[in-house]
Amino acid sequence: MSIVEKAVEKLKTLQPELLASPSVEAVAPHSASTIERLSGRARTEQATESAPLWHVDQMALERAGLLPAGNEANDRLADELRRVKRPLMDNAIGNGTKVLAHAGRIVVTSAVPGEGKTFTALNLALSLARELDFEVLLVDGDIPKSHITRVLGLSGRPGLMDVLVDERRHPAEVIVRTDVPNLLVVPVGERHPLTAELFGSLRMEYVLEELGGRNLHRLVVFDSSPLLATSESQVLASHMGQVVVVIAAGHTGQHAVNSALQSLNDSQYVGLILNMSCLPASENHYDNYYGLYSRGRFAGEA
Repeated sequence: MSIVEKAVEKLKTLQPELLASPSVEAVAPHSASTIERLSGRARTEQATESAPLWHVDQMALERAGLLPAGNEANDRLADELRRVKRPLMDNAIGNGTKVLAHAGRIVVTSAVPGEGKTFTALNLALSLARELDFEVLLVDGDIPKSHITRVLGLSGRPGLMDVLVDERRHPAEVIVRTDVPNLLVVPVGERHPLTAELFGSLRMEYVLEELGGRNLHRLVVFDSSPLLATSESQVLASHMGQVVVVIAAGHTGQHAVNSALQSLNDSQYVGLILNMSCLPASENHYDNYYGLYSRGRFAGEA
């Protein structure tokens, strides 16, 4: 028998052992808990999308001072908001002057109460929802006041605070789809005495990621309490990539504005809206000073 023939015979005797021994190590399966979380998230998102759309009562918003009355006022407001939202959208898609972390998270706030921030937050969200490339999630983060929650008739529904307190609850469970195209809402939920601590927790970052960070086509707009009025407002703002500060003309002192701005992060995009101004564009002395402003005469409760 030749050397080759001997080698073939030897190979035949080894084949059963080779077949019985795995050539590669088996890949460990995903843990059951991970699979359960992923399947639970999918079921929650499907249930949210299939739920009946929540009706946004525009008449109720007008009565509450959160929408302007009359076509002329609406047209003027729409034009002003186009100017306000353009840099926000550019930043969100990476076309701004610098790359921002969490640019899709926008918080609307003010230095002190009474400056029209809730009016601005709601109407900014409505204006952004008209864009073809985005959907907008409006979150009521003004825990003490919860104006948006109350006016939209969402009081008593689970919301932001509930998913922060209960880790078993998925953030998608509290998203309410409305009959306004591309507009979703998250109500406040049940108030909690440790709001600032909850806003500063690791759970908060997870909730924010689930609410909008994983969806490149979703902008998350928060209505926040004033920066100098509550302890949690500055904590909430620290999670945001973009901050819109509303300033009421003839109402807010310069010291209050400076104090509010100093509480913000230098890495954020900070835009200022001059609200309730009666000056025409050519006479608005804030034009060159503020990076983002509106000459519109916004009304409504802060």
